[in-house]
Amino acid sequence: MDTGTLRGLGTLLIMLAFVALVIWAYSGKRKKNFDEAAQLPFADEPNPHKRDPNDPKA
Repeated sequence: MDTGTLRGLGTLLIMLAFVALVIWAYSGKRKKNFDEAAQLPFADEPNPHKRDPNDPKA
C-alpha cells in the first residue's frame, strides 16, 4: 500500500465515524437524555411554576 491509499482509508474511517456520531446524536432514542442534560444548568434554580406545599404564602 502506498501513502495515498492509507490516507484515503484514513479519510474514509474518519468520515464513517463522523456519520455514526451524527446518527447517534440525532436519533430519537437519545432525545429524552439530551433534553434532561440541557436542563442541568437550571437544576438548582427554584421553579416559579411549582407550588411548595410547605410555603405558608401559597
